[in-house]
Amino acid sequence: MANPIKIIGVPFSQNVRKPLAVAHHLGLDVENPPLTPNDPAFKDLHSSGRIPLMDDAGFLIGESNAIMIYLCSKTKNDLYPEDPKARALVNQFLFWDVAHWTPAYQPIQFERLVKGMLGLGDTDEAVVEATLLKFAREAAYLNGALEGKSWLVGDAPTLADFAAGAGLTHAEAMGLPLADYANVCAWNERVQGLEGFKKTEVKM
Repeated sequence: MANPIKIIGVPFSQNVRKPLAVAHHLGLDVENPPLTPNDPAFKDLHSSGRIPLMDDAGFLIGESNAIMIYLCSKTKNDLYPEDPKARALVNQFLFWDVAHWTPAYQPIQFERLVKGMLGLGDTDEAVVEATLLKFAREAAYLNGALEGKSWLVGDAPTLADFAAGAGLTHAEAMGLPLADYANVCAWNERVQGLEGFKKTEVKM
């Protein structure tokens, strides 16, 4: 029997949740060692020193979106379409997720959640306000991309939805103004209702 694929990293991280949710969605045998980069067992695994890290029988790769794409190669599925145009659209959202969507919420998460958890001081409201301006721009883009649609690409969920949806894991705790974006709210409910997301739900 093959060893389970390991997605290494604390599941509080949206970037860890992304490939975990995909693995569960695809029905893959997966384990989640909840290590942090500061754990001695993690430090020698990968030179990036970042989570998540995937270990598939000794094959190691980092970067959550790259891991998701690799997982899709393990079994037949529709999450990463074969059609070149559909795949290009999915890729567009995967790059947008990294370049624009994540920077539009991650500083808020650090200020409003992580600082308190690690005892790093008070929230810097100036950072929050500046990031909320970025969030408004990217949330408006996402809201428009979802106009008249249930999913970002095609008629079923793809990696685009897993990547962007994982970013809203802590939306309520962060105080993100999702109510201003009706399409995003409806879509987020669908995303969080996917089996992979239900199996990786993070309790605050």
